Amino acid sequence: MYRLYYFLWLLLLFSPLHLRAQETVLRGKVLDAATDALIPFATLGIAGKTGTVSNENGEFELHLPNDMRQDSLTVSSIGYYNQSYSLIDLQNPQAFNVRLQARAYFLTEVAILKARLSAEEIVQKAIDRIGQNYIDQAFMGDGFYREYFKENGQYAAFAEAALTVYDLNGYGRVANDETKKKEIVQLNEMRVSDICNKGNYVLYIDINYALRGNMLRNADYWQRYFKRGKYHTEYLQIDSITAADRDTVFCIGYKMRSNKYGTYEGRLFIRTKDYAVLRIELTAINSLRGREENGAPYKSKAIMTYREHQGKLYLNYLNASHEVSYRTNDAQTYNLVFFSELLINNVQTNRVQPPPPQATMNEKSIFYQPRYRSYDPDFWTNYNLFEDSEANDSIIADLEQQRSLEIQYRANGKMKTQRYNSKGD
Repeated sequence: MYRLYYFLWLLLLFSPLHLRAQETVLRGKVLDAATDALIPFATLGIAGKTGTVSNENGEFELHLPNDMRQDSLTVSSIGYYNQSYSLIDLQNPQAFNVRLQARAYFLTEVAILKARLSAEEIVQKAIDRIGQNYIDQAFMGDGFYREYFKENGQYAAFAEAALTVYDLNGYGRVANDETKKKEIVQLNEMRVSDICNKGNYVLYIDINYALRGNMLRNADYWQRYFKRGKYHTEYLQIDSITAADRDTVFCIGYKMRSNKYGTYEGRLFIRTKDYAVLRIELTAINSLRGREENGAPYKSKAIMTYREHQGKLYLNYLNASHEVSYRTNDAQTYNLVFFSELLINNVQTNRVQPPPPQATMNEKSIFYQPRYRSYDPDFWTNYNLFEDSEANDSIIADLEQQRSLEIQYRANGKMKTQRYNSKGD
């Protein structure tokens, strides 16, 4: 009888149910407290440990080890006061809706701030202070990366990866920006769907492309890019004054045009006290001039948000999409939309060393990493940032027309454990 109880205890200890019991899962939406409007791209996190960002529909999901149950969760979004919650006091973590209070301004306060500096002077100060406001030394952070795309209006492939990003330069400037080292990416876990596109083409973005889009870390590169393209500023103006919790923030609208390459436009959110850029929104309309069907994106959109670590900021979240028209050799035209999403947390700055070469991720799409990559179902059970979001229903429905995503993940990755097989049994 003793042996039987011991055996049952071992089963409980190592079962997936036990793994799930070791964490708290928060799910819900971020809302405006007065209007119930959904708040996209709000930041939710535990200082110095972990966090996430609400999606375009204000939804979020955050997995927390139970050793964080004594911590407090802080939720923030530009235009609102921060809101903190004691995790131990949450009654229903699985339906946890956050309501943020908007910050209002008096007209006199806005007038004073607008009169202080021109939009051009504010932007220049923000550029000049990148080295002061952002991490200017080697650092690393845990990353979550997602990549997927549509073909002619239907989702055709999806992949996620848990990784570590090493930045050996940080945001500090180097003598010659052409030699500034790229970030190094270590791939830790991944899961990949089937690739269900009908067209005969190979067009994918990758995480290195996403990292290059970090306009503050690569400010010198982007300044040279705009100069070479002969972009000129059509519009640069303080549109409004908003807030990041109790700090006031300039909201600056911009539009840049190149007669050859097209336009960049969007908004910059710059903190008034130190001219730190907290958020960048941009839309690029590319003038392809005869390259309409060679796979070059004709429209790109991106949102970048920055978060503080020990008083310095870093890229916490990047969401980008690229619209492409591609004509194959058999005269078929495909309308494609590529999506990428990057979230970086748990930043460390002490004794940062690059990963060993064999752990470094290939500089190409997740879909083209080594075929016999690993897939650990238990890891993704406790790291699920995808399936339980209402915004992803159409992605799942499109990709599961032939077989379930779980079976696809297992078929497209070498299993780490012998308990599972590629047929999904």
